Amino acid sequence: MDDMHIMEQLNISLFAPLQVTSNNELVSNFRTKKVLALLVYLAAEPETAHRRETLMTLLWPGMPDTSARANLRQVLFHLRQAISDFIVEDTAVPLLITNRHTIQLNPAGSIFVDTIQFESLLNQTLEHDHLNLLTCQKCRDDLAAATELYTGDFLADFYLEDSNEFEEWAEIRRQRYQRKTLDALETLAAIAIRQQAYAEARLQAERQLELDYLRESAYQQLMEVLARSGQRNEALAVYEKCRRLLKEELGMAPATRT
Repeated sequence: MDDMHIMEQLNISLFAPLQVTSNNELVSNFRTKKVLALLVYLAAEPETAHRRETLMTLLWPGMPDTSARANLRQVLFHLRQAISDFIVEDTAVPLLITNRHTIQLNPAGSIFVDTIQFESLLNQTLEHDHLNLLTCQKCRDDLAAATELYTGDFLADFYLEDSNEFEEWAEIRRQRYQRKTLDALETLAAIAIRQQAYAEARLQAERQLELDYLRESAYQQLMEVLARSGQRNEALAVYEKCRRLLKEELGMAPATRT
């Protein structure tokens, strides 16, 4: 087998910037955006054997079945050309498992997807047996690792102009990942406040506001951090900014707690 086609590890980053690397080398020879879109969709849900009809509707909504089915076969061909088989113990392992009805990424391949690892880390904190999340070092480390994976919104720099179905799917996931990241950052800030690590807590609160400048609970945390650090005037300035933005953007006043 040609050495140029040997693959040991495939990394797929779905948090912006979208990037696919094979053995640490960038893969960019996708024939069309639909080829990359198919890989993205399969990578985001790797444990599912996706029905061909679902993929056809996602990538070519409204297209007659015969044409969409032919397009899917062509996109599959180009995807296999762009990304070669894995080599596991000197044996070729195909990237995809396909049959007449379904298509799936091969779980036997060595594939790292950042969103899958992100979800796994967060799930570990939910399943971990601890007395108090705010005092659990393992969960703190898992939350920190998850938020470090979140380098930007899901597929923020990739879209299919001719498929509202694909864009709606991406937007639902985009919002979900951002919400989970915000909640993880809020927990990390709460842990840091508890530990009186106010510089770290401030960073976590400010990162929340970078993602959502109307997140009132983040303003609360930032105000608390500044006040506990002896920066009362700065805390009051943050309150004033929060009050003004909530009024201008949402037509509402801050909560009593704020």
